[in-house]
Amino acid sequence: MKVMENIMSQCKGYKQPYKLMLITQLNGTDIDSYLEFIKGCAEGGITSLQLRDKHASMEFLFEFGCKLKSVLAPFNIPLIINDNVELAYKIDADGVHLGQSDGNPKKARKLLGINKIIGLSIESLDKLERVNNLDIEITYIAASAVFATKTKSNIKTVWGIDGLKKVVALSKYPVVAIGGINKKNAAQVINAGASGIAVVSAIHEASNPQKEVQQLCNIINEV
Repeated sequence: MKVMENIMSQCKGYKQPYKLMLITQLNGTDIDSYLEFIKGCAEGGITSLQLRDKHASMEFLFEFGCKLKSVLAPFNIPLIINDNVELAYKIDADGVHLGQSDGNPKKARKLLGINKIIGLSIESLDKLERVNNLDIEITYIAASAVFATKTKSNIKTVWGIDGLKKVVALSKYPVVAIGGINKKNAAQVINAGASGIAVVSAIHEASNPQKEVQQLCNIINEV
């Protein structure tokens, strides 16, 4: 109970940041057009945005991150930086998401402070146990990947629904499902106990991204 109370205190002012997380995928789109896309998604109801770009320079990511913060601010939607704790600190982002080997959560907490969001990807039950035993509190874990996905090539584990249920049962933190999530399986994922979903392709490839976000929100809320 204390862990959950502290997490909610951490996230005070945010609309459950892990409920519907959009992960960026620029793919050559010009910045102004992409920012309009993000604004539409914010209007549609995303509850957080994760800036993820493995190949861009620090200079580009700094500029891009600052612009994303400006778009998200009127909606009170947090910006979470994937992997790069230094970037999160420099632009005063709302938090960081760390993969299996992308940094030390203790160092991230020390640098960013107690009120920032910290999410950790989990690709094994052993890693989950280690996270549960950390002497710091994090905000959420991400079960990666629940289903096969084309947006990540180095997948170590495909949890499936049964695996997701195990993660939810064992985790002392809220669980975000990531990997191959869309309107067809979102309800199944939430029914399995996930506190939220993280999405890339389902929204980026939608003919009407804002409507897609709204429909995903409705599915989550109904379940």
